[in-house]
Amino acid sequence: MRRNRIHHDHDDVPDVRGFTLIELLISIGISALLLAALVELFSINYASYILQEDVAAMQQNIRTAKMFLERDVLMAGSGISGGFGLYGTKVQPITFTNGGGDDSTDILTINYFNLSEGDCSGVLPQLTLSATMPAASAEAEVNEDLTSTTSPPTPPYSTWDGEFACGGSTYGGTPFKEFKAIITSPDGKKSDVVFITQVQANSDKLQNRPYAGFDNKIINSYPAGSTISFFSDDQLTQVTYQYRASDRSLLRNGQPVATYLEDLQFAFGLDTDADDTVDIWVNNRDLTAAELDQIRTVRINIVGRTDRIHRGIKDTRPAVEDRSGATTSDQFAREVIQLTVKVRNMGLK
Repeated sequence: MRRNRIHHDHDDVPDVRGFTLIELLISIGISALLLAALVELFSINYASYILQEDVAAMQQNIRTAKMFLERDVLMAGSGISGGFGLYGTKVQPITFTNGGGDDSTDILTINYFNLSEGDCSGVLPQLTLSATMPAASAEAEVNEDLTSTTSPPTPPYSTWDGEFACGGSTYGGTPFKEFKAIITSPDGKKSDVVFITQVQANSDKLQNRPYAGFDNKIINSYPAGSTISFFSDDQLTQVTYQYRASDRSLLRNGQPVATYLEDLQFAFGLDTDADDTVDIWVNNRDLTAAELDQIRTVRINIVGRTDRIHRGIKDTRPAVEDRSGATTSDQFAREVIQLTVKVRNMGLK
């Protein structure tokens, strides 16, 4: 029997080899470089995203602070610009403390009437002063008969001589519960809040004796034709703005309305010669009583700052009004809003 032999040609077998160590190291190195580039690209994009988020939050808070401040400054002096007294003490539309807040920020207080609050015009009718009593008298005479029950007006004038309720409280009656009234000059340029301590029965006289430490006899210093109306504390709005460093917030009457802030500075344009034109600006000191009456324009400066530092940011704390800036960067992003508001209720001709 013949056997066939199989011949194996070793030259036809493919040559299979692994990676050399050098090739493996090169591959790892290239992969590491690519991975590092991807990580760096991700890191840059993520940092940019976080910066944009922080800047957007800062800008939104600056706009909120601007909205509150601008609205209240525009209202400053409404109803009291010509001269308003609270129990004989003058109330200024605007008062200011330079550098008196946290981190040497400024403090601003604004006063104005909001007549829609605490309105009792439907409870007590308005009276007019006859001005026949001596200025030092504790009695004020009015033109109306306080015993009259006829209408109009509605309610009748006799309501001043009885018990009435307003804002959840009861006044007048027997024994008499004192209440506040506001007297305003005929031209509307001067007004005072006083206590009415008694309404004389069967007469046309209001008693305004000294009460609670206040000399209420100021009523008789007003001219004939001045008006007298019930007054509620809610009608006088007083708003104080200041900065709180612990959480970098703007406080409105002690309540935070915006955060992400760093500085709050004000400047005041004064009309020193009564021509309703700003002559000088003051930003580095408290104002005198005379200068408070001369305010025509308020310049508001709000500095915002991001909540976190960001690599590559070279911003420095800016100089604002009398506040000097920083010379080195702390890597916080910042933005400054400055707006000038004409105080429309002051200096009107």
